[in-house]
Amino acid sequence: MFRWLRGSSDGLAEVEEAFKEMLADGRRVFDLAFDARLGEAAPESIKSELEATEERTDEAERRIRRLLLTHASVQGGANISACLLYMSVAKDAERVADLSKNVFGIADTVGTQPHSELFDELARLRAEVSPMITDAARIFAEERTEEAERFLERARGLQGDCRRRIDDLLLERVAVPQPAATAMTYRQLSRVLANLLNIVSAVVMPLDQLDYPHRAPGEE
Repeated sequence: MFRWLRGSSDGLAEVEEAFKEMLADGRRVFDLAFDARLGEAAPESIKSELEATEERTDEAERRIRRLLLTHASVQGGANISACLLYMSVAKDAERVADLSKNVFGIADTVGTQPHSELFDELARLRAEVSPMITDAARIFAEERTEEAERFLERARGLQGDCRRRIDDLLLERVAVPQPAATAMTYRQLSRVLANLLNIVSAVVMPLDQLDYPHRAPGEE
């Protein structure tokens, strides 16, 4: 669907490049936020970089909208499906950074995640999800359907892990310091995964089904 963007003489190749940059910045915000939450960096030492990087994703989304609206107004409806899809996934890319910033906000408010089995689990999830942000950009750009299916299965599994841990915390099946903040951290992780799922789903699903069937129970 997206090959018309590549090598386009009317500048729409900029859309694809901006989208890749959004997810690269989203991964950087994600990593900085979890550095703060897991005690690898003091929040005040990374706040300015995190906020500037997150703001770049906002501006990139606005730029993508402008480019696509210009293209649609000039070219008519020939590529309307691709334009609508790129607007959808650009919003998902922006949300990756926005949700990651929420993790930083948790760290800035309550501090480092206390050491426990959940600390180790969050560190493992962080290590798994971070490269998946880059993977999502590549799979989407290259339209790799088989790899997309494997990505979706893996991301849904991780999202289910987050959902079960949130339930454990809400139902007090585990006793940890900062239970509310810990549940919120898992919630943001689950929502980051939901947005990555939406991006990669675009490779294998019709436009009208994006945002719906792959979300875990309780996801927005």
